[in-house]
Amino acid sequence: MLYMQTVHSEDEGGRRSFIEEARRRQIVAAAVTTIAEEGYARASFVRIAARASVSPGLITYHFRTKERLIRQVLEYVHTRLDRAMEGGPEPLTGFEDGLRRIVAGHVMYCSQHPEEMAARQEIIGAAAPPAVREWITENEASGRAELAGFLTEGQRHGEFRAFDPEVFTDTLFAALGSAPGRLRRRPAEEHEAYAQELARLFAAAATGRTPPW
Repeated sequence: MLYMQTVHSEDEGGRRSFIEEARRRQIVAAAVTTIAEEGYARASFVRIAARASVSPGLITYHFRTKERLIRQVLEYVHTRLDRAMEGGPEPLTGFEDGLRRIVAGHVMYCSQHPEEMAARQEIIGAAAPPAVREWITENEASGRAELAGFLTEGQRHGEFRAFDPEVFTDTLFAALGSAPGRLRRRPAEEHEAYAQELARLFAAAATGRTPPW
């Protein structure tokens, strides 16, 4: 919901085979690990290829440029993160439930996939090519607009109290953005409690009442 923006590669002219898709996933996973462990600047095709046990030329064949590979890394992480914030297959019981799932799902994904979140943060903070920076900016703007729209709909349906959706969105984005760092300072066994507490706080802020759990 908050992060996903589909990346359309310029080389998507035809349908890829199962083997090609599997190879691309292998390379993206290796890129995630390399960026998380060595940083964006050191994540060359040579280093990523060594980690993926493929040749640098194969990465060039599939992605052509580092820019395209990095955009695929972001899409991979954001797609999985969005899925986590949906909160599972159970139907939503309302807007408050949806808000809790967004918050708790994000935090628990950060807890369970620290490498992906580290790679994402490294890319966001790096001197990435203009096209990647543009993707990041547009993606965040889209996520903020979607969240603000969700909050506004919750107000219209009477589940959320009156507040400025943009202020709430800014606050929630700041809290979720700081989650990876806060989790690193906490024992793993406390992460779920932290996720649920943050979800309760934002649910209470949105509804004006204390949630029942």
